[in-house]
Amino acid sequence: MINSVFHRYSPYVAGLTVLLLMTVSIPVLAEGEKVRWGKSIEDATKQAAETGKPIMMDFYTDS
Repeated sequence: MINSVFHRYSPYVAGLTVLLLMTVSIPVLAEGEKVRWGKSIEDATKQAAETGKPIMMDFYTDS
């Protein structure tokens, strides 16, 4: 009997668990450092050299 109840409600429990984890983790992750977008590669490399942090470059095109 317990096994059949578990199998019946396990998708709901799993979904609620994921929802709870997302609800708790998103605000915690959002409190981290903000991303500051740079305008030039020269300024970004200078700042990266001073702080010791890496640079992320994102390229995008519509063609």
